[in-house]
Amino acid sequence: MIAWAGSCRPRCQGFGSWGGVGVRGRFRSLGQGRYRDLGARPSLVCRPLLPAGRSRLRRGCAGRAGPGHEGGGGRAGALAAAAVTAVALAVAAWRRARPVREVLFFPSRPCCIEALLAEAAEPGAPARPCPCPLPSGDTALSRLVRRLLSARRSLDLCLFSFSCPQLARTVQLLHRRGVRVRLVTDAQYMGLHGSQIGRLRHAGIQVRHDQHSGYMHHKFAIVDRRMLITGSLNWTTQAIQSNRENVLVVEDAEYVKAFQEEFERIWEEYNPANYRFFSERH
Repeated sequence: MIAWAGSCRPRCQGFGSWGGVGVRGRFRSLGQGRYRDLGARPSLVCRPLLPAGRSRLRRGCAGRAGPGHEGGGGRAGALAAAAVTAVALAVAAWRRARPVREVLFFPSRPCCIEALLAEAAEPGAPARPCPCPLPSGDTALSRLVRRLLSARRSLDLCLFSFSCPQLARTVQLLHRRGVRVRLVTDAQYMGLHGSQIGRLRHAGIQVRHDQHSGYMHHKFAIVDRRMLITGSLNWTTQAIQSNRENVLVVEDAEYVKAFQEEFERIWEEYNPANYRFFSERH
């Protein structure tokens, strides 16, 4: 059996070793089992010791280690585990830093989003089975809901038509969670049967609409002033389940800035203080 000069030396000097990494030249053979201490120099090279020198080295290490001295395997294992953890955290941070680039295509098959809403409402709570017969898989609708639920500070919506109950529940949940929600919509379509605008207003969400003959035909959302969700999709059950639609989800500062400025301009233009209920001509 061969003992390595670095197997316990690093702990005696106050620094660890990685598996076979030891200390080069720490002990020099003087013959007849005698070794000279030359000072610790970290290296990736280790030298075997003969049996006589091995026992002397072990006695020297044991004398220097003192209380709390652990085995070489334990120290090396702890260092290896710490390195693996550091790498995992670095990879996770890199993935989080990557900007979102996603395209969603509709129609989306009917799905249950109760699990998503329950997790967002009570993070970490045990999952409760939903009695509805719909499957809960990965669909374009569920991905859209996840992007919306990522909002932490603000959600600005500019939508021509909004009658999908599932998306309305998602917006209400964000509002209850403290996210500032603002909604701009079309005056004519907000009054249609099935529209969710009244429900959202009743929940306390700020809603503004146009007051002229043209349509407010935008379909976009801005999450936390960093992520843009836009495309051809009206937020209606008909469009989600039956129409050929597209939604682009991007984290791009230039695009977000342009859409945010457009939203702020419309939001101010549709301020109720600016409404005209009577003609200026008498």
